[in-house]
Amino acid sequence: MASRHKESGRVLTDRSRLLALVAIISLLIGALSSSAQELTCQQAVRAAFDSLQDNCAELPRDGLCYGNAPVEVSFASEASGDDFRSPGALAPLVGLATVSTRAEAAEAGQWGLAALNIGAHLPRTYEGPGIIVLLGGDAEVRNDVDPAAVMRVAAPLSTIATEATARYKNPGVIPPPVGSLDADELVLVDAWDNSGDWLRVVNDGEISWVESDKVVRLNAMGSLPRLALGDAYSMKAFTLATGTAFPECSEAESFIAIQTPPDLPANLTINGVDIHLASMATFKQVHRNALSMTVHRGKATTVFGQTVQQSETILGILGGSDERENQVLEWSGALRASEEEFARGERAQEALNRLARANGWDEFETFMYPADIIHVVQPGDTLYDLTARYNTSVDGIIAANGDDDLRLLIGMELIVPKPGSGFAWRGE
Repeated sequence: MASRHKESGRVLTDRSRLLALVAIISLLIGALSSSAQELTCQQAVRAAFDSLQDNCAELPRDGLCYGNAPVEVSFASEASGDDFRSPGALAPLVGLATVSTRAEAAEAGQWGLAALNIGAHLPRTYEGPGIIVLLGGDAEVRNDVDPAAVMRVAAPLSTIATEATARYKNPGVIPPPVGSLDADELVLVDAWDNSGDWLRVVNDGEISWVESDKVVRLNAMGSLPRLALGDAYSMKAFTLATGTAFPECSEAESFIAIQTPPDLPANLTINGVDIHLASMATFKQVHRNALSMTVHRGKATTVFGQTVQQSETILGILGGSDERENQVLEWSGALRASEEEFARGERAQEALNRLARANGWDEFETFMYPADIIHVVQPGDTLYDLTARYNTSVDGIIAANGDDDLRLLIGMELIVPKPGSGFAWRGE
């Protein structure tokens, strides 16, 4: 009897070991399957980026490109979108009502990408990209500009300078000049300022302004448009939205990226808010009623007065009526961007650079400033020396420590924001 109990015990022990082994193998298979699915999702997004580069070469000014399926568009005229049904298709922005991408199944290659090249007020002689808007994953942009209100950029007219004169970045002689014209030098002009006292010079695509009485006046100049800060252009105002669902992998996160030319900031109205943007930011709905804007290069300033520097994020609360849904009601203060937000910017910049490669445009990099640090003041420390040592801004140090009349005391803990962002002394 005792022998039989021992044998039964051994059987149970062997069976338990077998069941444990089966459970371990199942867990390993599940982990491997999950890893394979993650890898497949990553590869699908990479393939979508490849398709963007292949399909969106020669993206024209004020044009829209179908980068990777699925993409849907609607136009004021239904016939306008008849040819915009497959990757590689191009369409003009004139009359565009909505463009949306979808992330139906990333692992099946269904991760949408679309790109817009907004010409804005850039002269026809400008050869680089305009304002690039890139939609990835589950995203939508709705045009809020009346096509009848769009100002057309004119073909430049040739004239000559009547005397040696300076050229300025903007109308008016208060800022320092950016260049000059010699007497009898050929000048290309394509617009007046709103006062009619200045002409826009667009030689070689560079934008500057000259006093109108310093060039030969031609009758044809009377037909040139007048440029004012608030003038509408195609897609100057739009409402954007992204999906809020968790993606199959982090690389498949939905986003909308907006990139301006580095030397030419843009004034846009995004979800009802006027934003001065220079030069790359991503937008993501983190909730049905909340929209984040992260600046990855340059800075952005809102009409509410917030300035969002590189490596910072602000959050907008969304609301509005049925006709004007998803409008930003207010923005939060700027906070340091999270690692996830920075990674989103890197992915967006990679896609933008693929688009740039296909079109012969300049490529750019994102940069994340290190986190703020705490410096314990030592004997002999001065504000100037610390600003130089940490390669940052003295105004930033003063603001971070909340004292306009900041005095350094030995042993005090001093917040040093954005080390490595560039030395700047007072007012620089």
